[in-house]
Amino acid sequence: MRKIQKMCAALLAGVMTVGTFAPSVFADEAAKELTDEQVINVRTTAFGNNYDVQDMGWRWMMAACYEGLYRDVADENGDEFILAGAESVDISDDGTVYTYHLREDAKWSDGVPVTAHDYEYGWKRLLNPDYAYDYASFIYNVVGAEEYNSGEGSADDVMAVAVDDYTFEVTLKVADPTFESKLVATPLYPTREDLAEAAGDNWGKDWTLCVYNGPFCMTDMVVDNKMVWTKNAEYWDAENVHLDTINWYIVAQESTAATMFENGELDQYQPTGDYAIKFEKEAEEGKYQYMVTDYPGTIGLRFNFINGGTSGLMSNVKIRKAISYSIDREEMIDAVYGRYNPAYSYVAPAITFNGSSYRSQVGEVIEDEYNEYVGDPDKIVALFQEGLDELGVETPIEDITLTYLTSGSTTEVQAEREYIQQSLEETLGLTVELSVAGDNSLFIADRNEGNYDFFLGGWYSDYNDPLDFLYTNYTDAYGMSFGGYSNTDYDALADQLVGETDMDKRLDIYKQMEQILLLDDCAFAPIYYATKQVLLQNWVKDYRTSSFGASAEFIWTYIDGKNQ
Repeated sequence: MRKIQKMCAALLAGVMTVGTFAPSVFADEAAKELTDEQVINVRTTAFGNNYDVQDMGWRWMMAACYEGLYRDVADENGDEFILAGAESVDISDDGTVYTYHLREDAKWSDGVPVTAHDYEYGWKRLLNPDYAYDYASFIYNVVGAEEYNSGEGSADDVMAVAVDDYTFEVTLKVADPTFESKLVATPLYPTREDLAEAAGDNWGKDWTLCVYNGPFCMTDMVVDNKMVWTKNAEYWDAENVHLDTINWYIVAQESTAATMFENGELDQYQPTGDYAIKFEKEAEEGKYQYMVTDYPGTIGLRFNFINGGTSGLMSNVKIRKAISYSIDREEMIDAVYGRYNPAYSYVAPAITFNGSSYRSQVGEVIEDEYNEYVGDPDKIVALFQEGLDELGVETPIEDITLTYLTSGSTTEVQAEREYIQQSLEETLGLTVELSVAGDNSLFIADRNEGNYDFFLGGWYSDYNDPLDFLYTNYTDAYGMSFGGYSNTDYDALADQLVGETDMDKRLDIYKQMEQILLLDDCAFAPIYYATKQVLLQNWVKDYRTSSFGASAEFIWTYIDGKNQ
C-alpha cells in the first residue's frame, strides 16, 4: 500500500504540477494589510440554469462554489492538480483500491460537516439509471458501477463507499492511470442526500435549495442580469479566501464589455477578435494584465462517414486531405480569430501525460505533410483529382458541389464559415454550399441524418489525459457527433489500454491512434488549438484559471491598489 500525504498519486496520468493545497498569495507580508474593498466585477454572456453538480451543466460555476477530492487551478505556468476535499490517499500496490482520507474541518455552507457519505451518495446518484446523467460512464471502471447504471445491478454493489465519516474507498475493476484525472470533474463532487432527496425534481433547478462546500456561495441572482457570489465563511480554508464578493454581469455585446473594462467597471474580461488584439497591445504597455494559457480544446473539420456526404465523395481519404490542406491555418487564425494556435494534431497542447506536455513528447502529426501542400493549389487539386479517380468519378472538379453544414450568427462564426468556403472554392475550383441551420437542434438533426459533407467541430477535454480526446473516435462512442467514423484497428488499440499501467506503452498506443485518425484516415482536419485570453485590471492579484475545473478560479484572488 502506498500512502500519498497531501499530494497527488504517482499514477496520475497527466498533470503539470502536483502538490499540497497551499495558496501562494501574500508572500509579501505587507500585502496582508489590504485597504481595498475585496469585490471583483466580471462579465459573462449567459448564466446557466443547472445547479446539479452531477449533471456538469454549469461547470465554471460549480467548481468555484463546490469542491471535490481534488482541485485544479492554473496560471500562465500551467495547471496545478491538488488534493482539496481529501488530505491524503492510500493506493493499493496493484493500483485498484483508492482510500481517501477526508479533511475533518470541511463543512457545507450551512455548517453541516462534509463526510464520506456525501461522496458515496454523489457518486451513486451519478450512476442511478433513473437520472440518466451523461457523465456516469466516467466511473464505469468502479466495481459494480456500469452494472448499476445499466439496470443490471444495484447501488449496494458499487464499490465507492464510506468506510466511516472521513474515509472514502473506491475499488476499480482494473488499474487505470486516468482515474485520478477525472476527480476534478464536478459529477464526482459530494452531494447532500437529505437536501437532494427533499428537493426531488427541483434539485438542480432552484439555486436557493443549494448548499456549498467550496470557497464561495451563490447568494443572489437577477435573471438575465446579475449573479452574486459571496465568501463561504464555513469553507475549511476561508482564511486564505480574500474576496468577499464576486459580481457576475451578463453583457452580451462585446463592444459594451470592452467599454466597461476600459472604464474600470469590469475587473476581469475575456476579449475576442479585434478586441483581443487591441487589449493585448495595451497590456504590453503596462495598462492592463493579459494572461494567455493553453486550453484543452481542438477545433477542425469533421467529415461524413455515414453515407459519404451529400457529394458522395467523403469516403475517399485523398479528397478529405485535399479539403484539409486547402485551409491555411495560420492565415485563418489571423484573419478570423485574432487568437488561438494553429493545430496539426487532435490532442491539444494543454493535455499533459506522465508529468509533461503530451504534444512535446509525440510531436505534431500532420504538420510535415500539411507543409508539403499548403499554399500550392496545383498540388492540392492533383490530390483531389486522385481521389476522384479512385472513386471512379468523372465529374469535373469545377462541377462539384460540397455541403458545409453550419449554424450560428455571430460575427466570428460568419467570418469563420466564409473563410473556409472561400479557401476551398479558390484552391480547388469547386462550389461550397453553406447549409446554415437555424438553431442547434436543426443542426443536430441534419448532422445525424448525414445531410452534409463536412462541418466544423471538435472536442474540449473533460479530464487531463490524451484518452479523453482519442476515445471520442471509438466506434459508436459518441454517435453521429464525430461523423460516424469507425476503424477496427483504431478500436483495437483503444481496447489495449484497458488495465495498461505501463506509461511508455500507453504513450505509444496514443501515438498510433492519432496517426490512424489524422494521417491514415484524415477523419478529422485540425484547424486550431484553443487558448484562453484573460484581461485583468492591474489591481487584480493572484487570479487563477483552470482547464478542468472552474474556468474563472478566484480562490486566492485579491484586490490591491484599486484606490490608489
